[in-house]
Amino acid sequence: MIRRLLLCAVVMSLVVSGASGAAPPADDTGRLWVFFTDKALDARGEASAVASFRATLPERAIERRARVGMDVNRNDLPVAQSYVGAVEATGAKVETRSRWLNAVSVWADDAQAGELADLPFVREVRPVARATRSLPTPGGAEPRGGGAGRSLDYGDSYGQLDQIGVTQLHDEGYDGTGVLICMLDTGFDTDHQAYRHLDIVAERDFINDDTETANEPGDPDGQDSHGTSTLSCVGAAYSGEIYGCAYNASFMLGKTEIVDDEIEIEEDYWVEGIEWADSLGADIVSSSLGYFYWYTYEDMDGETAVTTVAADMAAARGIVVVNSMGNEGNGEWRYMIAPADGDSVLSIGAVDSDGYRVGFSSVGPTYDGRIKPDVMAQGTYVHVATTVDTASYGESHGTSFSCPLTAGAVGLLLQGHPEWGPVDVIDALHSTATLSDSPDTLMGWGIVDAHEAMYYGQNDVPEDVVAGERLVWARDNPFSPGGAVAYTLSEPSRVRILVYDASGRLVASLLDAERPAGSFEVVWDGTDKRGEPVASGVFFLRMSTERGTSGGKLVLVR
Repeated sequence: MIRRLLLCAVVMSLVVSGASGAAPPADDTGRLWVFFTDKALDARGEASAVASFRATLPERAIERRARVGMDVNRNDLPVAQSYVGAVEATGAKVETRSRWLNAVSVWADDAQAGELADLPFVREVRPVARATRSLPTPGGAEPRGGGAGRSLDYGDSYGQLDQIGVTQLHDEGYDGTGVLICMLDTGFDTDHQAYRHLDIVAERDFINDDTETANEPGDPDGQDSHGTSTLSCVGAAYSGEIYGCAYNASFMLGKTEIVDDEIEIEEDYWVEGIEWADSLGADIVSSSLGYFYWYTYEDMDGETAVTTVAADMAAARGIVVVNSMGNEGNGEWRYMIAPADGDSVLSIGAVDSDGYRVGFSSVGPTYDGRIKPDVMAQGTYVHVATTVDTASYGESHGTSFSCPLTAGAVGLLLQGHPEWGPVDVIDALHSTATLSDSPDTLMGWGIVDAHEAMYYGQNDVPEDVVAGERLVWARDNPFSPGGAVAYTLSEPSRVRILVYDASGRLVASLLDAERPAGSFEVVWDGTDKRGEPVASGVFFLRMSTERGTSGGKLVLVR
């Protein structure tokens, strides 16, 4: 059965119709991922290619990776052109390429799919996930007024920002300056009056392969409607009407969704988009998108969906990935949608203006038992810019809007803490949200409190210790196989300690069990999930308890 993806509704939006910008080459073709086994490079060629790629990255991308101990590696290299040529020789039409997944997406018929699977350098062939979405029923309380005496005249956008502690940070001078945020969405009308101030450093249309993210000839009516509205939650600034959370940030705008009679979403464009964000040095990716057609709940395990793998790889490179949970809470699916199941993804659910969870907001846990959502923000009657004209506004509903509100709040946090990586941001938000003491699978750690998160951890513990019940570190660093990882719990909890490699892939699970309060150690023998020894290198630890998460880095030396 086709799963439906429900992320948003814009009350004043136009009805969308027309033809997609990416039609298949023939009626009997389907969209497939083709994953390769390697990059077709020997050791010397790989080293040379890595050095060449590093030279293409802007300094801010290098610095962002350095904050999380990530250097350029083979996963950053493009797919082998010889492999692409062999794929095209079958008659399949290559649509997108992914460096991180070492894969291409193609249009292929059944016969071509069989030929692709038989190629000696092809590891796997699987469908490209798609979804469509209709409109969620808003429910919940309408916005409340307020804002008198604040530093900005927010108009009807005041409540959605004040609920998550953003107005206090604005009063203190935080506005996103110096932070680069990438929006992945349907398109963007930047002629709107709310965007006349906006610093846009790059735009890319991954559907039509150009740099125009507003509507252009051949696009369906309303193509840029959804993205225009989500962008306003982060970057709008028009006094007396609307402000976004990080209105003075810089922006990258990526057009990755196809609009037809409903909104059809292709995960391969999303993967291209997040790799593009990395290549230009983005600090944050805000994605009000998600994928679950072709997937099952069992696939929501943080390791299976290609967008989830790509999102976690982006986080391993220092990007804070903020994604909607989805609007399936009242539907048959119910659960989060990829990549919101990612271990390193900040997954956002929706509440109303009074702080109550909205029924359509998707729920957790992930299939492997982790708490999702992470945090919540307003997702009904959100005041947004619309595309009726360049001075139009409306009220919107969906986790599509709680997501960019949170992404904008993260922009303020990174302005205040440019040294923070994704683990630091997630830990600060978890530890200061309204349900931080008792997270659950309906609202996660609760409603964001950006003001408290900004000052989290200051003046109470050393820099390398983030609250006793979530502490995790290696006794010895560099670390040798058989070394101990120590942790402390202030109260009984289920504890999971995972090891990731520098590409963001899960290497090993060291612990998944109930533990009493106290101090403990767990040994890592230096093997992966299959029991095979891993090579020396940089690895990342992630510890999750019922109260939060934290991380650490170790250097394994054999």
